[in-house]
Amino acid sequence: MARKIGSRYTAHSVIGRGSAGTVWLGEGPEGPVAIKILREDLASDQVLVGRFVQERTVLTSLDHPRVVGVRDLVVDGDDLALVMELVHGSDLRSRLDREGPFTPQAAVSVVADVAEGLAAAHAQGVIHRDVKPENILLDQASGPGPGGAPRAKLSDFGIARLVDAPRRTRATRIIGTPDYLAPEIIEGLEPRAAVDIYALATVLYELLAGFTPFGGGHTGAVLRRHVTESVPPLPGLPEPLWKVLAQCLAKAPASRLRAAELATGLRELLPALAGLPALRIAHPDAPAVTPLPGYDGYDADDEAADDDARTQTPRRRRGSAVPLVPGSAPDSSRETHTNLRRPRPEELSGLAEASRAQRAAARRSGGPAGSGPVGGFGGFGGARRSGVGGAVARRRRLVLAGAAAVVLTLVGVGGYAAFSGGPAPRHGNPGDAATPHAHRTHAAGLPTAPVAGASDSLPAAGAPHLPAWTAWADVPAVPAQLVSGARAIRVGGTAYVFGTDASGAVRYVTRSGGSFGSWGKLTGIHVSGEPAPVALPGGVLRLFATGTDGLIYQRDLTGGSWSPWSQLDGHTRVDSPPAAVATGDRVDLVARIGGALGTTSFVNGAWTAWAAVPLVGQVSGDPALAAESGGRIDAFVAVAAGTVQHIQFAGGLWHVPPRTVTGVSGQTRPEAVQAVSGEVYVFSTDGGYAASTASGATWTPAALPAAPASTYAQGAYADGGGITLFRVTPAGGLQYTHGR
Repeated sequence: MARKIGSRYTAHSVIGRGSAGTVWLGEGPEGPVAIKILREDLASDQVLVGRFVQERTVLTSLDHPRVVGVRDLVVDGDDLALVMELVHGSDLRSRLDREGPFTPQAAVSVVADVAEGLAAAHAQGVIHRDVKPENILLDQASGPGPGGAPRAKLSDFGIARLVDAPRRTRATRIIGTPDYLAPEIIEGLEPRAAVDIYALATVLYELLAGFTPFGGGHTGAVLRRHVTESVPPLPGLPEPLWKVLAQCLAKAPASRLRAAELATGLRELLPALAGLPALRIAHPDAPAVTPLPGYDGYDADDEAADDDARTQTPRRRRGSAVPLVPGSAPDSSRETHTNLRRPRPEELSGLAEASRAQRAAARRSGGPAGSGPVGGFGGFGGARRSGVGGAVARRRRLVLAGAAAVVLTLVGVGGYAAFSGGPAPRHGNPGDAATPHAHRTHAAGLPTAPVAGASDSLPAAGAPHLPAWTAWADVPAVPAQLVSGARAIRVGGTAYVFGTDASGAVRYVTRSGGSFGSWGKLTGIHVSGEPAPVALPGGVLRLFATGTDGLIYQRDLTGGSWSPWSQLDGHTRVDSPPAAVATGDRVDLVARIGGALGTTSFVNGAWTAWAAVPLVGQVSGDPALAAESGGRIDAFVAVAAGTVQHIQFAGGLWHVPPRTVTGVSGQTRPEAVQAVSGEVYVFSTDGGYAASTASGATWTPAALPAAPASTYAQGAYADGGGITLFRVTPAGGLQYTHGR
């Protein structure tokens, strides 16, 4: 049910729910927005409301393409809401959890984007203070960057400082997430811009290795490692990149690069990282760590925290930060992140003093700082175990109280999630926001599709026909700028070309007899990427699209009328737009699920279970399909190495190993179409294409008419007159060329 937020905004539907409130898909004077609405008990905190009103200018002044923009702050009765830019995509944590470590080039591309956003904020004197994968959004509406990585945006800027007030309530005493805290914060110094650089370098380390450099075990152990231990090197990482990473993880804030320097340095490294595979580093897993005896987690501001701390059961962390306080209901969107309250100055000074004493003792004994039993607690754990009496125990309790006294689970897709530590909102992504990861379909859990050896039944024929292409021409102006597309199909005597605009609506235009019709618009769901059309018997056009929740939806155009959207299966979530082909009543879909190519088929009136198609390498782009009238299917997909692989489906089996398509490359979706004469054409966004006879055994590269680089994949349809190819221009318009 829609609800009004102030006089300018309407919240239509919940796209996320957490312990701090809800995130709504909303509408404002300038179009769709994401609206974070706090719980009533938080919104009734007058101190918090007052600080937000005071900081409105800070929140709304950050205008940078690598920062999620804050449009407005609404205080209306019992509602306290933050109106933000709607970003179509998921957060970096979700991507990392699904696919594991990034390639060096993709990791550096993402972090360089974030560094540029930080540089703009730091120039205005704004410190983020909670940089982590949950607060980095991957914008699927933008073309991918180097290494196939989506462009990144940093969210929740400046929110941490809003709640940084002395003696705040337990719900808002937050400073960040343990794995990403800079040493100077732990030692009680005032945070400056360098804390963001340290946190971002930790994110880069995690993208490369799959784990953070100092994470794992008890919170106090994590904090101590930040202060006392050196960063573990990453074997196999190019030396120039390791030097940048190690410098930004330096213990001394003055030794770290500034954000602008980091962004520039990383951009300069990108060309040398092209083609490097993801690192394969064993995860430093360890058995669960038992809480040290005697820790009571006492907080004078909230005695109820005593019980929470005594019941916690830390565990070794994989991926995101360890959940520290059981008892509250788990967040429906994320079960693995948490935040720390701000320790009192005397607690921090106690920890800093203990850290310096331990390092001095290590230097005298020749041993490494931070060594010792129980996850790096050194003398504290050892003293307790050797029977040292109450004075040492009380001292240890004080130190541990400073390190991890009261922690909150304040999980919340609401992003405000006590305003500094919740995960980045899944703007426009209801599936990611409302579905626990355990309920998602992962690539690792897919069965392997039925396969056979390479097919020899289609021998190579002569050289394929290379069309003569016309110059690029403009399609009539699109009512709204396209951010994804295009895909095309011919049904009867009419061609349809589809794309997606910035609001997530599907836009389409028809072409008949060489003339274009007016543009149409399909709403009802918010679409991520371009939809995939197929032609069914009886002149039916069926459209498949991936919603921003990761589910696949479908709708039909019959007799000039569109049916409503319906879910394909309601539980399988994919990470790309689908590609679809129809042969008679049978429909085949492929989509990227994690780093695998998943496939499902509609046969005998039902969809088969999703299965993984064997490929050589991880899928980096979106797939394409072409169907031969005899029932054979040709699938094309870009893999992480930058090559395009071709695999055929015939006789109910996928024929492996896949072949490499010579003449085209890239990290994004190729386009594939089969001409009436039987040749198969595969197009890439670099302006080239490759042609093959029906077997696909050999490929002949060729070039298309020159045009400004397109950041989006092309779409094509074939008929008796040849092939018509469409491309989305950098300005969001649509152009076409014809080859015959």
